[in-house]
Amino acid sequence: MGRLYKVLIVDNNLGTFDRLKKMPVWQENGFEIFSKTSDSENAPEMCLKNNIDLLVCFNRLPAISAESVISTVKTVSPGTFCLAVSPFDDSENMRKCFLLGVIDYITEPVSEIRLGEALARVSERIGDSFVTGEYDLTVEEFMAEYSSKDAKFSERIREFLLLSEKTTVTTENAADHFGFNKDYFGRLFKQKMGMTFGDFYKKFRIKYAEKLLLSGRYKVYEVSSMLGFSSVDYFTTVFKKLTGKTPSELKR
Repeated sequence: MGRLYKVLIVDNNLGTFDRLKKMPVWQENGFEIFSKTSDSENAPEMCLKNNIDLLVCFNRLPAISAESVISTVKTVSPGTFCLAVSPFDDSENMRKCFLLGVIDYITEPVSEIRLGEALARVSERIGDSFVTGEYDLTVEEFMAEYSSKDAKFSERIREFLLLSEKTTVTTENAADHFGFNKDYFGRLFKQKMGMTFGDFYKKFRIKYAEKLLLSGRYKVYEVSSMLGFSSVDYFTTVFKKLTGKTPSELKR
């Protein structure tokens, strides 16, 4: 992994914050406590301004309402994940917070095991969100670079790629999307795009791999697996052939 995910804690209890800071579970799951504030009204702006990945909000009524803070944060900074903490088991407040989309609701005293489980879920969700965003961006950039004069054909290829994020596609898959048999589609694609579908898709996957590697979030073997290559060696061979560098050289 590259950078640690940033955490903002909203709480007016200094003792609780000091205890939380000492827990190794944060870094073990890829997080760092970026800052703490007792000013609940300032929390949404802090999340937006500092690209906070996770907000941990303590429900300290009447000074801090977790429901109110999380509701505003989700409006102002929708990419920020939220975790609510309460000094007691309040089922109604818990229900409201979950309706707002919190990743978890924990009661005090905060168990390091319980916190670790929540952080693992947040980490997975952040990763999924990031990957989907990078995939969609790659599709748009790639189709802008490799488009056919036939705008309708290019748009259908774009739609097909967007629908295929978690799949390693084949010419047969693409042909099915268009409603053609493999041979006819292969000839049509080369006529429209100036290359075979296999070469086109290989270029696309490597462009996507470049984005994931440059993000600093993933190791070479992780990107190879995510993109469905049969082995890291094969991934490296294809990557170097198309970019002139190995994946490791790009990361450096």
